[in-house]
Amino acid sequence: MIAHTQTLFGAVALVAVIMGSCLILVGQLRHRDGMLTTGLGMLSHALAYIGFTLFGQVSMWFSYVLANTLLSTALAFYTVSLPLIHGRRPPWRLAFAFPLLLGVLLSLLIDTQEPRQLLACLLLFSQCLVILHLSRLHAVPGGRAHRILMIGAGISLFGLGIRVVVILSGAPAEMHYDVSNLKQTVSVALGAATIIMFSFGLVLLSRERIESELRQTALRDTLTRLPNRLAILEQLTDELERARRQRTPLSIAMLDLDHFKQINDSHGHLVGDAVLRHCADHLQQRLRRNDSIGRYGGEEFLLILPGTDASGALELVDQLRQSLTQHPAQIDDKHIALSFSAGVYGSPNSLVEDITGMLLKADAALYRAKHAGRNTQVLATAD
Repeated sequence: MIAHTQTLFGAVALVAVIMGSCLILVGQLRHRDGMLTTGLGMLSHALAYIGFTLFGQVSMWFSYVLANTLLSTALAFYTVSLPLIHGRRPPWRLAFAFPLLLGVLLSLLIDTQEPRQLLACLLLFSQCLVILHLSRLHAVPGGRAHRILMIGAGISLFGLGIRVVVILSGAPAEMHYDVSNLKQTVSVALGAATIIMFSFGLVLLSRERIESELRQTALRDTLTRLPNRLAILEQLTDELERARRQRTPLSIAMLDLDHFKQINDSHGHLVGDAVLRHCADHLQQRLRRNDSIGRYGGEEFLLILPGTDASGALELVDQLRQSLTQHPAQIDDKHIALSFSAGVYGSPNSLVEDITGMLLKADAALYRAKHAGRNTQVLATAD
């Protein structure tokens, strides 16, 4: 089916105006979530298609040079929206160098046919490649929005490829915006699909990023910025499953700051909070790459040591304990000496272990460490 090209351009422009206006209204509430720039991209896309609709009826400066420059501007807005959605600094200069360059070069080549058409396709093609790359780069782990954006960029590349093939085959007049044929119908339809996929993809990417941040906030201890109890227990579950599959050792340690109540009573809760942050930072910085630590509750921390047997875990915890005693917390003009007691449990057989049993054994060892005078670590028994 061959559609009237300029009518098709007008219909796509109307859809883009509606979608762009809605996104701009939403984007006014939060200027840094990428919705405002996405909406501006939609409106630029719409204006470009309005220019194509008027091809042959108004000056080439408007219907070709300005229209293609606006289309390039739309792609530039989509480009900067990707990092903006993630709260990162967008490449404003790089993104908008494309429409600026395209506008200048098309002005110089306005009296030509194939050169100006190929130039427009080349620069627009390059912008779609940039969007394709940035979509992968800014993908939310576990998300799908980047796939929609990549498909949208791929569709646009395919549509531009059709135009290039027709131009290089010696029939550039067939791709004039006032000509209706099957190739034009397919090309414009692909452009419409690109607009829809870019808009929905960017909106979905923003939603995925917000959901990811909310999840991270829900699983993060607000004081120490360590994983909270829920998060560290989820991680322990994952590590135990991995140890079972790979038949590797797994150890855990329950750490409890010594005399923390006295610190709170003597110096106040604000100092106590600072002490907890100091301990969390100090311990986290001295862990191995595969080790994990989380705040288990109050002044207790849970340490996960994958691939480590009981003796290795005991030695590592002893090193951490000595390191902490050698680095007191310096808060204002106060130097607060710190130490911890620890219960260490190394699983001899991860196939028969369960999370509750491991935690109970480590906690029992911690209890013995406290009653042994504190500032020490005790290895739990397997039974």
